[in-house]
Amino acid sequence: MNLEKTFDNLKMKPVKDHPDQKSSSKKAKGLRFLSSPWWCPVAMTLGILCLGLSVTMIMLGMQLFQVSDLLRQYQANLTRQEHSLEGQILAQQQAEHASQKSQRELKEMIETLTRKLEEKSKREEELRQQNLDLQDALQSAVNSSGLHPASDFPFQLSILDGIVSEETQPPMALGGWFSPEALPI
Repeated sequence: MNLEKTFDNLKMKPVKDHPDQKSSSKKAKGLRFLSSPWWCPVAMTLGILCLGLSVTMIMLGMQLFQVSDLLRQYQANLTRQEHSLEGQILAQQQAEHASQKSQRELKEMIETLTRKLEEKSKREEELRQQNLDLQDALQSAVNSSGLHPASDFPFQLSILDGIVSEETQPPMALGGWFSPEALPI
């Protein structure tokens, strides 16, 4: 009976008077939300969204890994190309340096050969001039002597006629002078 009385007392008292009622009403509100027909579709929607976000995050992570790998490969390729270009530039600079050196050497050889050719030409011109001078001196010597070999010779040489005999050959000497050593024995 004690229990019945307590139960009846609880029924008659308003909800505000019971201190335990507040905490149970909050529970009832929460439980009421769970007993609501909307919580299941909302929970499923949130679960699907979470699952979709998780899949998206995984896919984005994989793509990020692939992009990172591609960037590393690209960087390695750029580094190789940079080294290759540096090597080509160095080889080109060396080739240009060698070409310039060859051009300098060739220019020096041309200058040396030109100088030697000029010296040789000058020497040949000097020799030609000396030859002309000697010819002029010889000609003037021949002209100044006054003797013409055919007109001023006092006798005829039988050697020129093709008749050679000891009686007809006069004594001959160089320079128009007679000498006993020039006589044939």
